[in-house]
Amino acid sequence: MSRTATISLILAMAASGLSSAQQPGSMKGMEKDMDMQKCMAMKNSDMKGMNMKDMDMQKCQAMMNEKGGVQHKESTKAMSYEAEAVVKAVDRSKARVTLAHEAIKSLNWPAMTMKFGVKDKSLYERLAVGKKVHVEFTKNGQDYVVIAVN
Repeated sequence: MSRTATISLILAMAASGLSSAQQPGSMKGMEKDMDMQKCMAMKNSDMKGMNMKDMDMQKCQAMMNEKGGVQHKESTKAMSYEAEAVVKAVDRSKARVTLAHEAIKSLNWPAMTMKFGVKDKSLYERLAVGKKVHVEFTKNGQDYVVIAVN
């Protein structure tokens, strides 16, 4: 098996949560060379010619940062955004609020009306229909979720 194929297999195992000890014999002992369970997958990277021998978690993360990779989930803080908006509708049963917000430059969004999730029930006290609010929100999967209202 080529080094690139081996690394691809390790990345797939890491994504599925399997250790090399749970895989066929050809993978046993690979974790001593590179702890891929703790290392994020490096998508769209050309791994040809990279020396993976004796690579530890810190070296792997440093290399991913140089290659434009993603930081480890535990060290990544969720990005939040802010906007001025007018509350158009509130649906407590579905934990949703419809906001007509101003343009959000950091997301390259024009002003528009859209639905947001609501993280905490206590936020509904400040989300009255027709009220102008300043909201902070984050992306959660495919949804945007309001995390603060002022």
